[in-house]
Amino acid sequence: MPRVRISILLRLTLWNASVLALLLVAFAAAGWFTIERVVHQRAATVVRESARAVAGAIMAERRAATARGEVELVRGEHEQAVLRELRVGDLDIFITDEAEQLMAARQPADVAADMSETDQRERTTVNATGTVVLPAAVRTLLTDVRDARTAGRLADSSVVVRQITLADGPARAAVLRVEPEADDEGEPALLIAALRGERDDLLLLRQVRTTIFFAIPMALLVSVIAGYLLARRSLAPLDAIVTRTASITAASLDDRLPVVNPHDELGRLAQIINALLGRVGDAFRTQRQFVADASHELRTPIAIIRGEADVTLRRAERTPQEYREALGVIHDESLRLSRIVDDLFLLARVDAAGHAVRREVVHMHELIGDAARSVRTLAESREVVVRVTTDAQATVRGDDVLLRRLLLNLLDNALKHAPRGSTVELSLAHDARTVRVRVSDSGPGVAPEQRERIFERFVHGVQSTTASDNRTHGTGAGLGLAIAQAIAHAHEGQIVLLDRDSGATFELALPLVTTPGEPA
Repeated sequence: MPRVRISILLRLTLWNASVLALLLVAFAAAGWFTIERVVHQRAATVVRESARAVAGAIMAERRAATARGEVELVRGEHEQAVLRELRVGDLDIFITDEAEQLMAARQPADVAADMSETDQRERTTVNATGTVVLPAAVRTLLTDVRDARTAGRLADSSVVVRQITLADGPARAAVLRVEPEADDEGEPALLIAALRGERDDLLLLRQVRTTIFFAIPMALLVSVIAGYLLARRSLAPLDAIVTRTASITAASLDDRLPVVNPHDELGRLAQIINALLGRVGDAFRTQRQFVADASHELRTPIAIIRGEADVTLRRAERTPQEYREALGVIHDESLRLSRIVDDLFLLARVDAAGHAVRREVVHMHELIGDAARSVRTLAESREVVVRVTTDAQATVRGDDVLLRRLLLNLLDNALKHAPRGSTVELSLAHDARTVRVRVSDSGPGVAPEQRERIFERFVHGVQSTTASDNRTHGTGAGLGLAIAQAIAHAHEGQIVLLDRDSGATFELALPLVTTPGEPA
């Protein structure tokens, strides 16, 4: 299945819309359930307190009538008088005895006016014989409450609140039993039912639900548009970085990306890319210079070899001595050419390996002794003495072949510039963390203007004391110190040229490795 590619702009917009949609839905659901619960609790509280208020008013009316010596001539007269005087708002009040015979009732005038005659008869009707008929839902509720009290599931003084369905819709009903007092002889126990229609509450909830259904999509639409515009504006510098970076080629590595705000993430990204372009540009320039210098160094021996061959072949007859001289020149230049090629190959190997060079324990005091013995013949031919000084045994971790080549290059460089009859010093020392190897000669030293570039490739230092040295000793191509420095870097070390009044002193620093059984 192919993977769908979505841009960062679209992902940010979708994430913003998704999170907002989740929050809105959660907020709407919580708000809806809260409002619904509050509305139902308010309705239950209204009918419960109204039933209690009616019960209290009836008991007060009975005590007042008894005190005045009045006798109830019509059944339910006191209860009906209470309902006429008591303000109970838009509630329906039904008062019955235990036999569920209606004794008094109250219905709001505004409610009755809005109902049809059929609905009014359904709610409460007086038949031809004068008997009042309760609505079926109210009668069922009274019967259930009476049965529950008879079964002992309800206390006599408790208020039962339930939802019932009348002809005009659902209603919240509260039923309260009122026991006659001791002085009320002949007065029956009463059941007071207070009803409150829920049409207004349902209308309110419907309006809230409609508002939520319309508000959430509108809020999401506005959020998507605003999020898209905001993300687009925030990512505009990134688009500029992409466009500008795509236009940079090998010929325009000096171009740089614009940095709008250096303190934000995109600004830091632009700065990092600019720094990377600078390093890549330096590497390209170094590489081009390296190729040009290598071509120049290779061209000289090749030109000499070709010239000698052309001169030798130009005449049909040559003496054996002339052939030997020409072949000697060709041999010497081919050796020089081979050294240059070998050095270039070694540089490429070290650059490619980096920190991946072979890591073995190397005893530097042994390696220094071996390097000094290797250049003994060369030193004797120059009438130079190589003196080795070591204060203790020291070990490092690395490639012994490469490290030996490093030491030979430093010694070869010192022997080239050491005067005849002088001494080249090779010393080894170490501290708690570092092994230090120094190679010193008493030659002319390094000019101040060349000290900064002495380790660069194809950079020639001072000339040696004899003109034939470059051809006899070392490569003469300016690669010896560059190779030594590259090997040192590959072993997490460094070679530095120390300041001395006379001669040149190079110091190699490598990390010390403590082998088991040896003191640090």
